Amino acid sequence: MSDPLAPYEPTPRDPFDLAKVGHLLRRAGFGASLRVRRELVRGGLEAALRHVQPPAAPLPDQALQAAAIAFGDLERVRAFRVWLCLQGVHPLRERASCFWHGHFATSNQKIGDPRAMALQLATFDRLGLGRFDDLLLAMCRDPALLRWLDNDTNTARRPNENFARELFELFTLGRGHYSEADVREAARAFTGWHVRDGAFQFVARLHDAGEKELFGERGAFDGAAIAAAVVRRPESARFLAGRWLQWLVHPEPDPADVEALAVVYERSGRDIGATLACVLRSRLFFSAAAWRSQIKSPAEFVLGTVRLLGATAAPTALAAAMAGLGEAWLEPPSVEGWHGGTAWLSPASWLLRSNFLADLLAGRSGRLRPAPGTWLRGLRSPRDRAKAAVLLLLDGVAGEDVQQGLEAVAHEHAADDDRCAAAVLHAVACTPDYQLG
Repeated sequence: MSDPLAPYEPTPRDPFDLAKVGHLLRRAGFGASLRVRRELVRGGLEAALRHVQPPAAPLPDQALQAAAIAFGDLERVRAFRVWLCLQGVHPLRERASCFWHGHFATSNQKIGDPRAMALQLATFDRLGLGRFDDLLLAMCRDPALLRWLDNDTNTARRPNENFARELFELFTLGRGHYSEADVREAARAFTGWHVRDGAFQFVARLHDAGEKELFGERGAFDGAAIAAAVVRRPESARFLAGRWLQWLVHPEPDPADVEALAVVYERSGRDIGATLACVLRSRLFFSAAAWRSQIKSPAEFVLGTVRLLGATAAPTALAAAMAGLGEAWLEPPSVEGWHGGTAWLSPASWLLRSNFLADLLAGRSGRLRPAPGTWLRGLRSPRDRAKAAVLLLLDGVAGEDVQQGLEAVAHEHAADDDRCAAAVLHAVACTPDYQLG
């Protein structure tokens, strides 16, 4: 592929079909109903790209968000985030906020302040597709992150290097692209960047205003100067490009693709939304190497199932199911976030996924609406029911062995429409292909 980021152009031999729409909606959102997918196929590639990244979508419902914040209840904040992703008003923004939650991983288990966590996620909604410069500076002043990384104890007399180290290693540069001296000097620059009454406050008397040396330059740098300097580093562009390609394309991106995307990012003025838009319309994104190359996270599995069915379900129950499968939003396991990939699947977690689906489709959990029989209504033969289930959950792409197995399931439960639909959909969702996004 000479230019992997060149725009994908549909052709009769390589059409923009249901499989490609499904791929786009899984990566740049949490999927969509078969009706929406078919509409987007008819509308073409440009309409589908506008669907996942609409130019003028409003920010999340401020009243509901304010209520989640006001109650200060962790489960309520989680449920609001799940509800937001189920609505799909701006799929890429909602998905990007989840990405940034794992990137700037902050856990309520340490800070014990659901309000601060909700406000951090609101910052991702507001800035997560803007310039990275603005997002990074906002996160350097984010009360939850400052407390999570102990910067509210960072003073001129007793510098704390935790925030500065993670700023370089996890947020902007990656390992090997900074020195211990850089960490010490950056920590001095962030002294006095504290939290008071739940808000960021610069405490001048605790700040080290002396001259510092960072990346070979000297000056009386403060935290804002450090944030501005680090985003300009070429290592930062490559680090972020790699993370975005891991999310959108493949868990092990080609170094040449990383370099190419880093150039796009810098030329855009470090605009995240423009950079991601370039990926989503590229030949690389729609390549065979990207297709079903990733293991679905619990959020992708749980929320994606509900959205693919075009259904509704109780956000609180879905959030609990995600947590049970290993992805408790607002409580990542460490500063590195969730490792993802093969870490999501084991014999035990596969069984948990199966049990969740069985309970959801049988009406024992989540209050799924409509009932499963609705999706296969009017189809009488086991073959037609199996094909319909593959269309709903796998965009019509499954091997003959899978199809035959589903027909056997449909035949076994043919006497009861709801039970048959639940059994066939459960069987599809337990296939290896369905675990891949």
